[in-house]
Amino acid sequence: MKNINVATFIYSLLVLRTIGRQRTEMQDVEFCINQLVEVAVRAISPGVNNPFTAIRCIDQLTTGLCCLAEREFPSPYRYDKQNQLRVIANPVEFAGILDDAFNQIRQYSKPDVAVQIRMLEAIARIAKHTYNKNNRTALRHHADMIWRNCQEQVSEQSDRNQIEQRYSVAIKVLKS
Repeated sequence: MKNINVATFIYSLLVLRTIGRQRTEMQDVEFCINQLVEVAVRAISPGVNNPFTAIRCIDQLTTGLCCLAEREFPSPYRYDKQNQLRVIANPVEFAGILDDAFNQIRQYSKPDVAVQIRMLEAIARIAKHTYNKNNRTALRHHADMIWRNCQEQVSEQSDRNQIEQRYSVAIKVLKS
């Protein structure tokens, strides 16, 4: 085995990475998601009350999540040329990205029927892009949370019927 100076090794790792004071979309996929979520949550805040902007953010998130749902995420294990394990990375997983994309929007949009409907439509759309069991389980979890929120928060029967219809479609797609 070849001896390597630790400082030289660390420097070589740093050269391969982009390091900065601020997160960027090139470094961190969750950064982009968090920006869209922030815009959506502000749009549905009581002071602004603009569900159309929140829906547009959900549409953008959905497009990105559809692309991610089709991908196979890399293994957290990194090996050298001699096939020796060198690093165990903290992997980004689809379920975590989905949580980042939907949790806050769901939590802040409980009384907003249009936003809840769009989130269920988004889940159905994303489900068409993945057959991965874990991804589908995560999508089902979010659909169920939205449905429970609506049962507790939405009193108008017509609105509940619309939400139930979108929920049923999402579940049907997830089961296919």
